[in-house]
Amino acid sequence: MTMSKICHAPMRQLAAFGGLCVLLAAPATAGPAGTYVRRIDGGVPVAERCAEAAMHARRDTEAGIAACTAAIWDAGRRTDTKAGSLTNRALLYRYAGDVRSALKDCSRALAMVPDHPGTAVTCAAVYINAGKPRAAIGVLEDAPLPAPGLQYRYYHNLALAHHDLGEYAQAYHYILKTLEAKPDFLPAIKLKKQYRVAGE
Repeated sequence: MTMSKICHAPMRQLAAFGGLCVLLAAPATAGPAGTYVRRIDGGVPVAERCAEAAMHARRDTEAGIAACTAAIWDAGRRTDTKAGSLTNRALLYRYAGDVRSALKDCSRALAMVPDHPGTAVTCAAVYINAGKPRAAIGVLEDAPLPAPGLQYRYYHNLALAHHDLGEYAQAYHYILKTLEAKPDFLPAIKLKKQYRVAGE
């Protein structure tokens, strides 16, 4: 199946031009899947508290941000611990609605560990929220493919980023990849319902 022919028009104007035609039926509503938490194995207790706070980001973001800030200071020269704590704090800032601070933390974390897939997934979500879908794609494409348990988040963020850019064929491709990796992932199921493929 090729995805070279795409149309974007009101539902009544749907037409295929000799290939796949993907129609966006409504604006995308699914949020980025940036809920990856950097676990700090063997890290100092404050870094573990930061990771724990990020796992429950919707509960008390202010206390979580404070724990991660302490972990960043405490990490010293331990690059992986510092990058993990920056990633987790970016996640917390994102849930708190402070996208600017989340972007700063992602910039620092990615400079330290540019090839860490978990950091890439979290920071791609931050970039999508900040209206920077091209940056999200770049971050994801520069990182290696994550382990199977995280791949659906990776693909979902690629789908959303391409969608935001109006690259609907790529978006649809990554929606399908997301659902291959996790068939019951509700944000991808909802997003797929907004597309119609000509001839189906």
